[in-house]
Amino acid sequence: MQSAPSIPTLQHVLERIEALEPGTQKRDLKSAVKTFCRAVGKHPAAVSVVPSEIRALRESVSPLAAGLSARRWANVCSGLTKAIELVRELVPSRNTTPLLPEWKALLDMLPSKYARKVSAGLRYLSGKGVIPTAVTVADLEEYCDAIVSNRMRRNAEKGADAFLWAWNRTAKTCPDWPQVTVPRQDKRDSYSYPLEYFPASFAADLEAYIGRLTKGIMFDDDDEDIDLGPLRPVRPATAQTRSRQLRAAASCLVHSGVPATDITSIAALVEVRNVKLILNFLMQRSGGMTSGGVAQMASLLAKIALHWVKVDAQHHAKLQRLAGRVAVQHSGMTAKNRERLRPFDDDSTVVEFVCLPDTIRKKVEQDKRPARLKARQAQMAAAIAILLVIPLRRNNLAAIDIHRHLVSNRNGVYLVIPEHETKNREPINFQIPAFALEIVKWYIVGYRPYLLDGESSSLFPGRGGQPKSPHTLAQQIKQTVWEFLGLEFNIHLFRHAAGKIFLDINPGNYEVVRQLLRHKSVNTTTSAYSGAETRKAGLLYAELLEGLRALHAPEASDRRKRA
Repeated sequence: MQSAPSIPTLQHVLERIEALEPGTQKRDLKSAVKTFCRAVGKHPAAVSVVPSEIRALRESVSPLAAGLSARRWANVCSGLTKAIELVRELVPSRNTTPLLPEWKALLDMLPSKYARKVSAGLRYLSGKGVIPTAVTVADLEEYCDAIVSNRMRRNAEKGADAFLWAWNRTAKTCPDWPQVTVPRQDKRDSYSYPLEYFPASFAADLEAYIGRLTKGIMFDDDDEDIDLGPLRPVRPATAQTRSRQLRAAASCLVHSGVPATDITSIAALVEVRNVKLILNFLMQRSGGMTSGGVAQMASLLAKIALHWVKVDAQHHAKLQRLAGRVAVQHSGMTAKNRERLRPFDDDSTVVEFVCLPDTIRKKVEQDKRPARLKARQAQMAAAIAILLVIPLRRNNLAAIDIHRHLVSNRNGVYLVIPEHETKNREPINFQIPAFALEIVKWYIVGYRPYLLDGESSSLFPGRGGQPKSPHTLAQQIKQTVWEFLGLEFNIHLFRHAAGKIFLDINPGNYEVVRQLLRHKSVNTTTSAYSGAETRKAGLLYAELLEGLRALHAPEASDRRKRA
């Protein structure tokens, strides 16, 4: 029985390069392979020549953080691809195979958004001699497998999925197209049905409940029903979340075997038997375990049963017991956030992090391109400068208005956000330090005008003069931190980083962190950051022990001499 052939590694690639004739090509290929291995922190013998694995390693590298320019990294990746072709055949990143006449005639009929996505696949089929009337599902799957398994181009998996999406859409809308479709994997794994799927009475009850939430009981004319809703109106985002959660709960029941026609009101969701079905369905999606989402759903249904459906005390007690059984006990920061903050145990990383706005500014000023092409990066420098000194939530950061929120007086410039605009209704009133203010002024004067799309007083303007979307701003900040520091760092981690950096230098001083992060209670601060101090506390205790040992060492030496 023959054994399966071994997969070559980059060490084999280097050996093959050594066999080439001396010259520039040999030097460049060897340099590309070795530079790639240094950047990913692996020995050439430990990297298998498997395109999907090498693509993942390549995407894990931030060139700037690794000390490489974008152009240098592009040359390294190009040279690596050429080197790999010495030991295995790759699908070219750009297919130039001529189209068969039959495929060209069909391609010319398509809108450009479909034609761009399928053209490479049609060239692949043309190279195989497959005509439209003979194409099969196997041919399409073979092409997708080829570009995922044997192509070094970025986002190969997305490219294969985009090809299948465009092919299937074209097959449905174009009668002349081959009527062959390939099932695509649904990455969203969505289980919620649209509201129209349920009886109209359920939609009406849901609308009434959301209306009560957004109005609040302070403005209710019916004094007898003052326990139906919150004291103050909830924010629009909260109302949308509650609507989505209840629609999801109803969908869980349908997936659990309850006919949609039986879900005529919110009361159907809070029946004890149905609550169990909802929680069991959600737990199965979480691997049979409870989670934060399961716990939130249980707590929400118990509250709605009491305040909206008005169940009796015994019914409500049963729902509370169910909520208690699936509750998630939080103790300190989550493991994921602790792992992402671990690099901040290194003082040099902390220094690079707090100097990031200046690093970005230096790069922008050295860039020879026109200012309009550098404006977005300058904007990131200003946003990160503000986050470093005033760790805001993303909605407040995106909504900063130059005239309303930046207040000047003889002492300096303050960021002032009233309580009705913050998540926990705690006002924000911080003086912007000089170094951060300098970055913000530099951005406003030199680069913000290039980002304006109409009149706007937003510090971070978006389309039509409106503030930039909080999601978009957060994603751009995340990408910038990755680009310059190589850290997986979302915008909310700026708050955690502020707490960790301060407490590492001032252990136990939770009140300052509470004021900085605008927590209502110091208990919130201590529960979130008590675990972040463990390493620093251990180091301080170790220093104490070393000091005691140093004091004790002469006495121990004298005893040994007398003995």
